[in-house]
Amino acid sequence: MESREFAPKVLATYRAVIDLFREGADLNNLTVSEITAKAGIGKGTAYEYFSNKEEMIAGALFHELKRECQDMCRQLKEEEGLYARMDRVLISMEKKIVEINCFVRAIHVLMDNSAVSGKLREMMETKKEEDMLVVDIVRMILAGETETEGRMNHEESAYLSMAVFSKLVCFALYQFDQENKIGVDSATMRKMICSDVCRDVAYYRHKRKETVQGISPGSE
Repeated sequence: MESREFAPKVLATYRAVIDLFREGADLNNLTVSEITAKAGIGKGTAYEYFSNKEEMIAGALFHELKRECQDMCRQLKEEEGLYARMDRVLISMEKKIVEINCFVRAIHVLMDNSAVSGKLREMMETKKEEDMLVVDIVRMILAGETETEGRMNHEESAYLSMAVFSKLVCFALYQFDQENKIGVDSATMRKMICSDVCRDVAYYRHKRKETVQGISPGSE
């Protein structure tokens, strides 16, 4: 599967889909002929690697999303502290939206009920453990910020991760607002989101500390 995934013609197909996105193509109206023409391969050849158009498009999004997240992980190693790391995540999203941000595109796709959406969800659910996506990056950041209070259980980790991830979705939706109708500049939006994430984590750490010390939350 690994060699098939990264075969030259597969990568050429992925690049073609991403290039078409950059040029403003609507993924719901993309045809196999348009994709293969851009990739410089025949339709018959494409079907040796892909079952259908949806697999080509979802695969391209997923592949690019993983690549962007790998870059993000490398950048995060340069930052210290929760606020700085979350700001770096948001800045990375913001910079790439100018060309094509596959995190934002993936959010947009996952919101509809198309065949591409279903295929992308399937790829995310069956991904390899080492493949880092945005949710995994959020979990990694939160684990580092809360480890002094003891390891989070599954429910705590899932809830806190989703609470933070929902704020990234808000920022993605903000980026879709090209005319900035809400009247808030990007730096201010990032500041509000990062501060909110810090408050969420601080509340969790306080609550966790009370539990460890045997104090019932809210009994003070």
